Amino acid sequence: MFDLNDCIAYITCKGAKALAQRLEKRLELYNVTRVQWTAMYYVSLDKFITQKKLSEKMSLKEPTIVRLIDRMEKDGLLERINSQHDKRVHNLVLTAKGNSLNKELTAVAEKFKNDAIANISEADLSTFKDVLEQMLADTEIKDS
Repeated sequence: MFDLNDCIAYITCKGAKALAQRLEKRLELYNVTRVQWTAMYYVSLDKFITQKKLSEKMSLKEPTIVRLIDRMEKDGLLERINSQHDKRVHNLVLTAKGNSLNKELTAVAEKFKNDAIANISEADLSTFKDVLEQMLADTEIKDS
């Protein structure tokens, strides 16, 4: 008989949600959401990132990413800069405030990651990643 508590999808989803909420709690001290920090992280890595590219990296739909960018621009964390190659395209860049905050929050996220894996051996962590990758590969819907 099927038991939801033994379902890998349920277990991993429940765990991922709990970890996300715990990281969110640490970021609350900076008045930033996990989604906002994730956006700052990606913008900091790519000086030519567009709204569309950011949307793809974060797996967010168009209306959601627009609201996120509008809010972050209003809060002085990032700005839209016209592309030199195509005036219809806007590249996203962190402001000085956004860049400074991103550095602080990246350190918070790094500490969170280290706290989460502190009692897990390198071998177990490697096995966890390998097993998860295998499960994802095994359950991928393939075009026939």
